[in-house]
Amino acid sequence: MKKLENRIVVITRETRLEKVLVSQNTVSQAKFYIKSLGSDFSDYEEEHGQYGNSVQLVRRGLEELGNIQLLDRKYLPNFIFASNDIVVVIGQDGLVANTLKYLDGQPLIGVNPDSSRWDGVLLPFEPKDVMRIVEETVTGKRRIEEVVMARVKVQNGQELLAVNDFFIGQKTHTSARYVIKYGGLKEPQSSSGVIVSTGLGSTGWMKSIISGASRLNNSVIGKPYGANQESDDLTEYDEELSDEYLSDEYPNEQPVMASMACEEAPSEELFRARSNIRDIPLRMAASVDYTGKEYDKRSKLAKKKKTFGPSELSKVVGKWSSKELIFAVREPFPSKSTGTNIVFGTITPNEPLRIESLMGENGVIFSDGIESDFIAFNSGAEAVIGLADKRGRMVV
Repeated sequence: MKKLENRIVVITRETRLEKVLVSQNTVSQAKFYIKSLGSDFSDYEEEHGQYGNSVQLVRRGLEELGNIQLLDRKYLPNFIFASNDIVVVIGQDGLVANTLKYLDGQPLIGVNPDSSRWDGVLLPFEPKDVMRIVEETVTGKRRIEEVVMARVKVQNGQELLAVNDFFIGQKTHTSARYVIKYGGLKEPQSSSGVIVSTGLGSTGWMKSIISGASRLNNSVIGKPYGANQESDDLTEYDEELSDEYLSDEYPNEQPVMASMACEEAPSEELFRARSNIRDIPLRMAASVDYTGKEYDKRSKLAKKKKTFGPSELSKVVGKWSSKELIFAVREPFPSKSTGTNIVFGTITPNEPLRIESLMGENGVIFSDGIESDFIAFNSGAEAVIGLADKRGRMVV
């Protein structure tokens, strides 16, 4: 068998037992600690043993192919990958997502170390098959799927990538205060945070949010919560947006006023009918200047507001290469000073999501469930969330 010129980098992780042993020092102390938590120590041992066996099986197979290097996940941030490396990740899914952020086009092979324990959406291969999969990847016989990532950038220059999702809110997951800006509108909110999901991550955290909201909506009759507590005036037009931003969305559209047969400003009823703003509160519509350029601007903004049905979400949900992201607000609280109108939407290359922090302390942005890897997000900071230029490459 001809040896491969490519280096094979095998990414591993600590097991639960190894993590406990770091703090408890000995197996007997670890056993006592785990039992005191009401957990089954034998389950920890079985998981640890199975993971070790899987690592050894992968290692023995790949050593026949060429040069391999084992790398613990904690060294990922400082490791330098070569352009022709083949990367093998012995999961779980979270390790695959974390690894993709540090690659630059290298193909990644996800391996499920224990298929009886882990579903492994990103782990399509078993340890016994890795040698064959690597050979087929090098010779171009395996299909490689592009993975679109999300990027958040704060005005101080800090950036963070996400393969699955972002969390924006309080470090403690308590009430977060911020101004959300989307689709030409802005609104102050109080919630337990905002989740932004990629197509790959849409079947994870985002799925649970949408499922829970859907069940609640179908279960609650009327408006027992929030009725008469929220001011419609809280949702405003985002005046920071330039006219160029608005015109880019409709580059070939003629000004609305130019198409009207009358010289005078349209009535509120005509404005609503032509611009289809059924969901903008009456008090907000009444405050609009319905003349000339301002009318044209409001009309375009109104068209950006829409509901999202299954056909539109099907472009994102479960689609690793989707060029759109989804955002959802967790548990928005309606009050006289906080609104709940802007709670869900899709983010495209032409329409990012912006969030301005109103949190005095403990405001954070982290990705893919790794809370230790975060950007501080306190009062005065504004984050812009959109698609990343970098793409992952998953072997399937």
